[in-house]
Amino acid sequence: MPSNNRQTEDELQEKALYNILQYKKIICATLIIIIVFALYTVNKIAFFHDPEFERFVRETKVYSTMFAIDKYKRYKPIDGVIWKNDLKDIEDIYLDFREYKIRDIGDLVYFKNAKSIWLVYSSAYDGDKSIYDDEHVLDNLYKIKDLKYLDELQLYHLKLDDEAIENIKKMFPNASVVIE
Repeated sequence: MPSNNRQTEDELQEKALYNILQYKKIICATLIIIIVFALYTVNKIAFFHDPEFERFVRETKVYSTMFAIDKYKRYKPIDGVIWKNDLKDIEDIYLDFREYKIRDIGDLVYFKNAKSIWLVYSSAYDGDKSIYDDEHVLDNLYKIKDLKYLDELQLYHLKLDDEAIENIKKMFPNASVVIE
């Protein structure tokens, strides 16, 4: 006598379909978790618009300062990923356009706790009065106007007209702005 516990072919196919759907749900849930984690991680990385600015950060970030002066530079540039959170701790930034030919300073927004920012074109020799002639280098300066702790903004030997100087001073009413 045949046993009644045997499943019919239709029941076996239905059970197989059910198992496949369960595996698909598990795979989809796993993929969604991986994608969300990847997006979260990528959002924490500092991506620089200007490769020269990235070089400046890699060569000069030491604790809470970044100075483009040889004696303050790192012995070895930073390798790997630069995290946004690491840049929040920087308080003092001294960027020399003679050494770093940066065209986009908009990445200064990563330095949320910056208190002092110096953007200069240093002299090649004593008495040198040359001016950094890229007139669009400060086009993205407006991006840092909301830095909470900015007390001092100094701009030296950069090509600015009178209107630009007035606009910069208005943009930073709570900071000491020095322009030469």
